[in-house]
Amino acid sequence: MRSFWVPLDMQLAQLGGLLTLAGICVGALNWTRFGRKLDRRLFMAVNCLPAVAGLDWLMWSVTHLGSAWAGVAALLVAIQIHQPRFGQVTALAFLTVGIIIGVTKALTQRRRPFTQLKNVRVVGLRPADLSYPSGHSAMAFSVATLMAVGLHVAWPLRVALYAVATCVGYSRLHLGVHFPLDVLSGAMLGTGWGLVWVSFLYR
Repeated sequence: MRSFWVPLDMQLAQLGGLLTLAGICVGALNWTRFGRKLDRRLFMAVNCLPAVAGLDWLMWSVTHLGSAWAGVAALLVAIQIHQPRFGQVTALAFLTVGIIIGVTKALTQRRRPFTQLKNVRVVGLRPADLSYPSGHSAMAFSVATLMAVGLHVAWPLRVALYAVATCVGYSRLHLGVHFPLDVLSGAMLGTGWGLVWVSFLYR
C-alpha cells in the first residue's frame, strides 16, 4: 500500500488557506436570524458590563497591539535577530492581509455596533469604516502566528503571543466597535493567512 507524505510547507499552506476562507465566510451566520440574534446578545453581554476606568484604559491600550504598529514591531524583531527572510514574509503577509480585510469589508458592508444598536458604550474613537471582519483581531493573530510558528519560539512564548492576540480581540468588544462574529472572523483569517505565509519559511 502506497503512503503519501505531504511536505510540512504544503500542510501549513492548506490549513492556512482553509482557515482564511472559513474566516471570511463565518460572517454568513449573521445572515441567519439565529446567528444575528446570538451575535448581538453576546456583544451586549460584554459591552454592558459595569464600567471600570482602569479596565477601560487597559483595553484601549491593548487594542493598539492589533494595529499596524504590531506589524512594524514584528519587522523590527526580524531585523534584530538577523532574519531577513522572516522580515520579507512578514511584510508581504501584512500587506496582503490588509487587502483581504478591505475587500471583505467592502463586500459585506456590515456597520459598526454603535450604528445598529441602542445604548452601546463606546470607549475612545468611533471608527468610520465598516465592521466585518475585525482588522485589529486579524493583525494580532497574524503577528502571533508568524512569530509563534515562523520563529520556532518556545511553547510558553507561543501561548503568550496567542493570549495577547485574544485580549486584542476581546478589547474590540469591550470598546464597543465590533461584534463577536467580526472578531472571530478576524482571528481565523489572521491565523490562516499567517500560516499561508509561514509555509514559505519551510521551503
